Amino acid sequence: MADTELNGKRKAAPVLSSISRGVSAFRWVFMPLGLLALVAVGVHAAADSVDDRLRWLIEQLDAAMDSVFADFDPTRHWVEAMGSVERTHAARGLALLWELAVDFTVALPLLGYLEESDRAPLINPMKTWRALLQRLGKKPTPMRILRPVATGVFAVAGAYAIARMVESSTYLALRNGLVPDDVNGPAARLASLAAMVLVLAALGWRAVLRALQHADDTCEKQKKRSATFTVGLIGSALAMPLALAAAVDTPWWSFFR
Repeated sequence: MADTELNGKRKAAPVLSSISRGVSAFRWVFMPLGLLALVAVGVHAAADSVDDRLRWLIEQLDAAMDSVFADFDPTRHWVEAMGSVERTHAARGLALLWELAVDFTVALPLLGYLEESDRAPLINPMKTWRALLQRLGKKPTPMRILRPVATGVFAVAGAYAIARMVESSTYLALRNGLVPDDVNGPAARLASLAAMVLVLAALGWRAVLRALQHADDTCEKQKKRSATFTVGLIGSALAMPLALAAAVDTPWWSFFR
């Protein structure tokens, strides 16, 4: 009810309470989208970090093939078929395909996130943290272990990317004479660190929970015990190198420099 009884008269509920209830009614829409967006941003940041590595590998492969093609007259003209521009495009194309594949296997399942609410006090007792971790301890599988880890790393990388945008925006806003120049940098870094913490507190742990739920559901659906150890291996094999790149290349310490 939007109204309350007070002294026999109807009194309108506070505006902020009404807005809060209205926003809460749509949590089932924006929370899964928020989880998807956060992890997708982290995957994109990781893909950007491996772009140069892919280009280096392509250059090495191209050089090796050129050394072979140059020894034969029919294939000698192939040596110059791939130049610097083509190698760059090939590296970016592979990075994009890799990013989309990881988005499909890791980020897309986050759309299935559901949470407790007044209308659904407990959607499924078997999908709580305690139940999931107990099954993980009793029946550990590669998917149950690797998917939440990769999702957590991507969530932190996505939160860091968002924090950097907050830092740059705050710094530019403070440069307009609002605070002394020597305070701009520390204030902007403090705002970005707060933004990162808030994003992780609101979305990060939920992304990991949903990844664990998805991995658990997928493993439980396998009829053969051996299949639980092989299901999802391709997706995990695609995600873990990007997660490692995100963990290594993200300068987490920059907030405290």
